Amino acid sequence: MLAESKQLLANFDRYFLRRYQWRYHLLIVDNHFFDCFTFFLQAQRLHEQLIHSYDLLEIPHQQELYQQVLTDLKQHTALRIEFRDTHHLVHPGTDIVHDVNHGH
Repeated sequence: MLAESKQLLANFDRYFLRRYQWRYHLLIVDNHFFDCFTFFLQAQRLHEQLIHSYDLLEIPHQQELYQQVLTDLKQHTALRIEFRDTHHLVHPGTDIVHDVNHGH
C-alpha cells in the first residue's frame, strides 16, 4: 500500500467517529487551480444544516497515484463518494451588486 493511502486511511479513521444520528460522506475534488486531488470527509448532524468538513489528503494531479489511492479507499469503506471538478463550478445564485454589511 502506498504511503499516501496509509495517510488517507489513518486520517479517515481519526475523523470517522460513527456518531449516532450523524451522516457521513466522502468528497473528492479535482482541483485544477492548485493541480491536485483533495479528499475530504464531510459529517452532518441529522436535521442540521452545518456540515463539518475534514481535510484527509491532498495528492499531486497524477492519474495513476489517484486511481491507486481511490481503490485503497474504496476497499476500506463503503461510504458514498461525491466527486467535484473545479472546471465545472456552479454559480451560487444572483450577483451581489450592493452589500451594506461589507461597505460596497
